[in-house]
Parts: sequence; C-alpha cells; structure tokens
Amino acid sequence: MMRRILPVLAFLPLAAVTVAAQESASGPPKVLAVTREDIKPGKMAPHERVAAGFVSAISKTPSASYRIGLVPMSGDENVVLYVEGFDSFADVEARHNQIDQITATNAAFKNEMEQLDKQGGEMHASQRTALYMLRPDLSFRPRAMRDIPHPRFVSITTTHIKPGRGPDYVDYTKSLNAAREKANSEAHTAVYQVVTGAPTGTFITITTISSLKQWDDDFAKGDAFQKALNAALGGEEVVKQRRMLISEIVADGVSTLYAINPAISRPTQDVVAAEPEFWKSRTQVAAAQPASAKATTAKKENPKQNPKQ
Repeated sequence: MMRRILPVLAFLPLAAVTVAAQESASGPPKVLAVTREDIKPGKMAPHERVAAGFVSAISKTPSASYRIGLVPMSGDENVVLYVEGFDSFADVEARHNQIDQITATNAAFKNEMEQLDKQGGEMHASQRTALYMLRPDLSFRPRAMRDIPHPRFVSITTTHIKPGRGPDYVDYTKSLNAAREKANSEAHTAVYQVVTGAPTGTFITITTISSLKQWDDDFAKGDAFQKALNAALGGEEVVKQRRMLISEIVADGVSTLYAINPAISRPTQDVVAAEPEFWKSRTQVAAAQPASAKATTAKKENPKQNPKQ
C-alpha cells in the first residue's frame, strides 16, 4: 500500500524547473518528477487539508524528499500538481528507498500515512507520475527558484512531438534560443523531456512568474520584441517558413498557469529562507490542524451548542 501512496508522499514527479523544490547549485534540477492528481469535483478543499497532513507527517522524519504543490489558475480546476527535483535518477531511487526504510522502521509514521491515504483515496479520480530530464540545450537562461524574486505562479507548456520529428524540434528550439539571445530576450525557460510516465515525444517548458502583471508588461512590449526576434531569426520570410515547419513537427501543445500553494508544499530550507513569510506562515497554519480535528475541538469547547444553529 505504501508503494501506491509514494507518488504523493515521496513526491516523485514541475514546478518550474525554476520552481522545483530540490535544485542543483547551478540552476534547475537535472531530473524532475511531476505528479498529477485529478481531484473529484467539490473535494479540492478537503484534499488540501489531507495534502497538508502528508507534508506535516513527512516533515517529522529525516526524509530528504521535498516538493512544490501547484493549483490551477487556468485549465482543469480539479487538478493538483506536485513537483520534485533530483540530481540524477540514482537520487530518485535513493529517496524512494529512504521512504521505504522510514516506513519500515517508524510505526507511528506508517500508521499516520495509512490514515491519510485512506482519507485521501475517496477524493482522487486518478493519480499519475512522470519523470523528465532537463534539456539544457533547449532551455533559455533557466534559473533556480531561490533566484526568482517572490515566485508565485508557474506556467507550464506541454508539447507533444509527432513521431520521428524529435530531432527537428530540437533544431527548431535551438535556433529560436539563438535568436532570443541575439534579441536580448528577457525570457527564462527550463525545458524537460519525458523519460517515463507520459507519451514518448513529450516536452514541458516551464517558466516561473512573480506577478501576473509581468504578462501585462510582456504583452505591452510584444510587438517591439517580436520585430526584434523576427530580425534575429532572419526576417519575415524565414519566420513564415518556421511557422510552416512547426506545424509539421508538433502534434499538439497546451499551456497552463498554476499558482504555488505553500500549504501543500515542502520546500527546501534555502527556498524558505529566501522568503520566509510566504512559506512558513501559510504552511504552518494550513498543516497545523486538520478540519476534522478543529471541528472536534470546537465541539468540546462548546458542548451545549446546538448543531443546527
């Protein structure tokens, strides 16, 4: 049973490479685990309380597993993403084994996890995890989360490449990044390619955003930047050719905006230290006491209260 809940507990999956909880010293993590949970309609609030309970439980152990929890600002409103970064696939295995060891030797932790798993089971329509590897050659000036001022949102674009067109997509993106460099683009993206858990040919492009006003500013400068980018690419004719090319390479793509939810996250200490008020206050308040416990406490404090009032 513990194997079944491990994707939630060990956080084996986004958040922007830039928003990943575990990061390398030089930037985004080399391996990213993204767990997608489809929550049943009307269950998002109780699910958050259970998820906060998972964070509280694992925080009492020496586990080296960390995660960033994301909730949708666009797209399917009943989806939650958990993202964890790793130094390597060996690191993925090591953290998996650590959770198994903690579970086998800590009866209180095992019991707490089983209770939380039981509570959360009825709230999920489905759960699935995918592992991705960083593509530094396709990323553009990627940053570590701790280097981003006041991270609040994550934009994730998922792109599915047509069979056999992977190399063409790589060439297309490399030339785009070269043009961005020449045009002095202010963009920061981290690109990952799926290894397992999602269709072959899946890429995700992640951008972390401090404020949605950034989009207002970007759109305001859109025409000027597009002209500079087109010139860097080689002119209007080249741009037209590239539009035709990308339609032949890409099967489909979708962009989704997520908000970072501290209550269901377990960030590393350096991420917390960069903005303690955002992380600690919300996380501690949300995870301190489940709703069921609060209701029980209130009943004890007010035994004569009419439940119908």
